[in-house]
This record gives sequence, C-alpha cells and structure tokens, in this order.
Amino acid sequence: MSSGTNARAKSESPAANVNWLELDRSPHAIQFYSGDAFMLDSLSRFVSTALEAGDSCLVLATQAHLEGLAERLKARGVDTNSAAKKRRYVTVDAVQLLAQLMVDEKLSKTRFDEFIREVFLPLKAAAEGKVQRVAGCGEVVGLLWADGKAEAAIELERLWNDVAKEGPCHLRCFYQIASFSDAGQNELFLKLCAEHADVIPPESQLHNVAARAKEFESPPYGK
Repeated sequence: MSSGTNARAKSESPAANVNWLELDRSPHAIQFYSGDAFMLDSLSRFVSTALEAGDSCLVLATQAHLEGLAERLKARGVDTNSAAKKRRYVTVDAVQLLAQLMVDEKLSKTRFDEFIREVFLPLKAAAEGKVQRVAGCGEVVGLLWADGKAEAAIELERLWNDVAKEGPCHLRCFYQIASFSDAGQNELFLKLCAEHADVIPPESQLHNVAARAKEFESPPYGK
C-alpha cells in the first residue's frame, strides 16, 4: 500500500491505530458494519490495496453498493477499467449470484464450484503479483444471514475456506450488524465468527478490533 493510500485509510477510519494493511491481507476476515458509508469506505480500501499489490479482485455486492464502490475507487484514482481489461477485476451483482447459487432454498455446492471454476480461478491466473492471488470481497453471505438463512451462510463461508486452502487469497465478508439483533442466534453467531481468521467489529467498536479478533483465534486454517 502506498503512503498516500495509507493516509486516506487513516482519515476515513474512526480508529487510526488499526493495522488495515494486515487485515486487508487476512486469508479470511468477517467485517460487521452499521452504515453503508463505512462499509463502502472499507470495501474501496480493500479493493485498492489488492489492485495496487498486483492481486486480482472479485467483488460480490448489491448493485447500489457496486455503484458506490465505483465512485469511491474513482476518487482514489484507481484505474478499474485497465484492471478489468486485464481480467484482474470482476464485479458481480450479489443478489443475482445468490439466486444462482440457491436451489429449492438450499445452497448448491455444485453451482458454487462452477462459479469458482468460471470466475474465481481465471482471476487468479490473471494476477500480476509475484504470487498469483485473488482478493475476494462481498456480501452474498450477509444477504443470506439477513434473509434468515444463517446455516446456509455458515455453509457458504466453509466453502470459501475450502477455496482458500487451495492457494493464497484474501477474503473479506461483510455483514450488517442489524442482522444480529436476535439473541437466540448467539450460538450461530459464534460458529460464523469461528469460520474466519479475523473478526472486525462495526465502526462504533473498532477500537476493540484486536481484542475481538483474538477472541476467535481458532480458524479452520492458520493465519
């Protein structure tokens, strides 16, 4: 990450002492958020960091968030058009992808595997860094959880962990904190966090990010 990018990240973040570079390079992180503005700032930071490093980048987000991301990346001076032409940058409508992955209200591993072969693996081949790597980020899992399909969200997170085991990648999953208001979901919440190497709390609690991440330090693979 360039010094200019680092300065921008610090100015946007309510917690300047958070090591964003380390989090952006986590093999699999979960990030909670309250407001769209913070989510989009974090998403744009994640994407710009990846592209600057020579990684390819896959964004799975709602159409509204894709439009907001495009505006922020343009403001950062990130040339997404060039990256897209080199097949290093792909955006996918999360709502449409979710409809594609679900069959009879259940997550289809077959369709997920097809998506990985057709979209994710070509991105890895197009990466320009010393290590061919994909930074994947999005909210398909968050949409599942918000729709009351917590088990399916956890299952999808596990499938992404299987992908991460096959080669280096950085994964960031976004969940709106309002989706976790049901106290009866505490056990599922802990299972969800345990599927990640890093846990990033919502913007109002970012000063506790180190403590929260340490609370769940038994990820399915090493950091």
